[in-house]
Amino acid sequence: MSDPIPADRTPFPVYSALVTQWTQAGRTVPGMPDREWERLMVAPVWPR
Repeated sequence: MSDPIPADRTPFPVYSALVTQWTQAGRTVPGMPDREWERLMVAPVWPR
């Protein structure tokens, strides 16, 4: 049995440029923490 082929961990240039552009614009980026979503998830559903 041969060893598995190692995964290529280098980022794709187009995706990297898009992530940079979205981050600078304050948009949500896949794979990155989303502070607003985290805030919404811990907030109570009904006001007290």
